[in-house]
Amino acid sequence: MLTFAERRRLVLAVVVTLVAVVAFSLGGGSSDENPDDVPGGEGANAASVTANDTANDGDGTEPADPAFLPTIDSIPAPDIITVNVPAPPQGTVLRGTANFIRWPRTMGLLPCATPHALIGSEVKVTNLNNGRSITCNNVSIESLRDGSVIIIHTDVFLELADLVDSPIPVEIEF
Repeated sequence: MLTFAERRRLVLAVVVTLVAVVAFSLGGGSSDENPDDVPGGEGANAASVTANDTANDGDGTEPADPAFLPTIDSIPAPDIITVNVPAPPQGTVLRGTANFIRWPRTMGLLPCATPHALIGSEVKVTNLNNGRSITCNNVSIESLRDGSVIIIHTDVFLELADLVDSPIPVEIEF
């Protein structure tokens, strides 16, 4: 059984709903309104009308050009866009450790990865234990998790030291 307060709330909700329904149904009956503004009027299906349907209705007006299409006399974009990139630091030398990893495809590169040099730059790596050095191509600038300054492809690392010696102390120059 409903309490007195619950019955009052229910009656109030019903009255507000009825007033809203009556207000919406009487609001659209005025003859001086634009039919495009009335829900369910002629303008309700305007979204489904295409530009060909409204090309010339005989009243002498032409539809406007769509805003997203370029005009006929627009200037073409250049074929090559020049982007200024800062020059890589020259003669930077860092000391740290080097580790190895095997990349699946090397595509003729001698890949290595260091966050200290720009992608594509050549990095000279010198093993401080035996003096051997190699030059590799930086293919990634992501930070290294193991604290190394560089990670070198396995086949390239073998030119510096044996894999069991890893990590090795190195000096990198780019």
